[in-house]
Amino acid sequence: MMPHRDKPLPVRLYLGIHDHFPARRSEWVLAGIMVAWGWILLAPGQAFAGNPAWSQMAAMMSENAWGWLAIAIGAFRLVALIINGTFARTWYGRWSPHVRGLASFLTCFIWFQISFGLWASDAATTGLAVYPGLFVLDAMNIVAASKDAAGMDKAVADGP
Repeated sequence: MMPHRDKPLPVRLYLGIHDHFPARRSEWVLAGIMVAWGWILLAPGQAFAGNPAWSQMAAMMSENAWGWLAIAIGAFRLVALIINGTFARTWYGRWSPHVRGLASFLTCFIWFQISFGLWASDAATTGLAVYPGLFVLDAMNIVAASKDAAGMDKAVADGP
């Protein structure tokens, strides 16, 4: 069987994602949610305006700034996941678990800001049932990526 690295790039990308998706499904889904959340904030109309549930976040940064930050973090995470699954045996693939951990940490920052902002607003919102759960999932992803990074570091230190 031909190794993935010898296949055309589109096939290699597909196979790399396909092969690693089950182990990283929550990371993929949370990255997608982050990009979609940011995209919604950039859409016409104001999600934060006049809504007391988002007043804390609006006081920190504009809706557009939150949107672009979320898209940047989500896209960064998607790229890290693609590299992790597709280019694992390259010099930059060696760092992908570390980057995945960083991406999960950055995403946790957003989930925490949303959760804390909703809680501090005293507005009754179902978001308090969702965003803390996303935070917990990503905190677990930090632990998993850290274990993967430690394993990678050990493998590199031990040599071929």
